[in-house]
Formats: sequence, C-alpha cells, structure tokens
Amino acid sequence: MGKEPGARLLTRCESARRLADPGEASGLSSGQWAEAQTCLAFLEGFVWGHAWASWREAKDMWFCLPQGFSGQQGVPIVVDYLQAHPDRLPEDAHLLVFLAFTAAYPCKP
Repeated sequence: MGKEPGARLLTRCESARRLADPGEASGLSSGQWAEAQTCLAFLEGFVWGHAWASWREAKDMWFCLPQGFSGQQGVPIVVDYLQAHPDRLPEDAHLLVFLAFTAAYPCKP
C-alpha cells in the first residue's frame, strides 16, 4: 500500500475517519469498512516502522508523536494533509504519511 498513490490512501482514510463517529460508522459498506481497516493498519505499521528504523539507525526521529499515539489518531492528520495538498495525491502514500506527520508533529530541538 505504501507505493499506492495518495488519492487511494485518501479514499481509504476517509472511510477510517468515518469509523470514529458511531453514526457514520454504521453507514459504512463492507468494502468501506475494509478500506478503513487497511488505512488504520497502514498508519500503525508506518509509525512502528519509523520508530524501529530510527532506533536501529541510532538517528533522530523526523517527527515526534505524542505518547500512546494510535493509527486512529493519525487518520484526521493524514486526511487533512491530503485534502490540503491535492497536487500531491499522485505521489506515493508512504511519502505523504511521512510529510503529514512531520508537518503535524515536528520534533522540538
């Protein structure tokens, strides 16, 4: 999924955003529910992968997420970023998640 275009990520994560609202979640089709779960899993994996790579390489993180951060908390960050930057939607999903998290949660020096 990381190499899919941002437009595909936006579709998946818009469904995930609807999961947070019980009224909206009940209206999701089975396909939208699956899309939402794919977005959440991708964001969780991205966060853990970035943290592991930073530890392994003994380098600073590019973004600093709050303690206990979850994929669900990342959904609105990613959706808002993608909606604000429609010109970037053809780019790879993994790059766009990185940019969204870096913009929203920069590490303080």
